[in-house]
Amino acid sequence: MINALYSAASGMVAQTAKQDVIANNIANAQTPGFKRLRVVTTSFAEALGNAVSVTETGNRALYPPSPVRTASVRAETASDTSDGPVIPTGNILQFAIQGPGTFEIGSGDSARQTRNGSFIIDKDGELANSDGEKLAGKSGSIKMPAGVWSVTTDGAIVNAKGEEIDQIKINGAEQGKTRVIQGHIEQSNVNIIREMVDMIANLRSFEANQKVVQSVDQTLDKLINEAGKV
Repeated sequence: MINALYSAASGMVAQTAKQDVIANNIANAQTPGFKRLRVVTTSFAEALGNAVSVTETGNRALYPPSPVRTASVRAETASDTSDGPVIPTGNILQFAIQGPGTFEIGSGDSARQTRNGSFIIDKDGELANSDGEKLAGKSGSIKMPAGVWSVTTDGAIVNAKGEEIDQIKINGAEQGKTRVIQGHIEQSNVNIIREMVDMIANLRSFEANQKVVQSVDQTLDKLINEAGKV
């Protein structure tokens, strides 16, 4: 009976984590380049089995199986890396990545990856995001040329003469699969309808586990307070 209580509570913890992830996805539905998160749940037994290597025991007798079977659930988040919709903006300082890969902004310990390709030319004449973090090129920040310039599908920045000035650093790019599109922006890959359906289903699961906890609590109450009187 206590096992049922523990299993239901474990499920409620996992569903609470999932609800937080869904809420975060909905909040970032309009954030350019945002990748939705999803919750992956595994039982404790599966997680333990994957973590422990199996060794040969030879002729040694195995330990008898335990009669106690408690269902415990682990919840972990994973990123959905599928491409979001790419829309034209006409802004030459906005770039979309199609396929695998991310932009790198910042440097050193503060460097981070993003799919948000909306940039400006800052006071230093370099490409940066709205927070002032520099976009990384081949060997550091990218000094933009004067006059007309463009960005090729492999991320190279070329001037009006076709000379390569620098190249945008794309981490995780795969040859033949990754393309940089100038004048476009990648939207979030969050589907609001799917997230709302997942939220409703998750709430129903939470309520079911809640009822299990209430039922076990009522049974334990009768067992402790009434069974002893018989």
